[in-house]
Amino acid sequence: MMFASLVFAAGLAQAQAPATIDPGMTQEQVVAKLGKPLSSRSYDGYTYLFYRNGCEKKCGMNDLVVLDSGKVVDAVFRSANRHYSGTSSSPRMISAADARHGVSADQPLKTQQPPTPDKPKKPDA
Repeated sequence: MMFASLVFAAGLAQAQAPATIDPGMTQEQVVAKLGKPLSSRSYDGYTYLFYRNGCEKKCGMNDLVVLDSGKVVDAVFRSANRHYSGTSSSPRMISAADARHGVSADQPLKTQQPPTPDKPKKPDA
């Protein structure tokens, strides 16, 4: 009986410990840290892994891990038990009050624009 209690306690502690996802991790490494995703989608070399976060209605989204050619390139987490060590493409999360009333001018939301490819230079004529 004591062994079962220790196994349960160890599993509970592991489930509540924050999980960090790093850029370059494989899908297998992500699944080892976060468990099986709620769902996944693939398109044009990208794989999107969706995870429950407990605030789907409040946050308006599941947690998301994005892989490009099998390697993590982005993650958007709203769960306090998950962290992305890279730079997420997601803007910061705002409070419900800010969402209802708009963000004040002194605290605008900052979004990251995708990088634009360099245009080829025209040869001098």
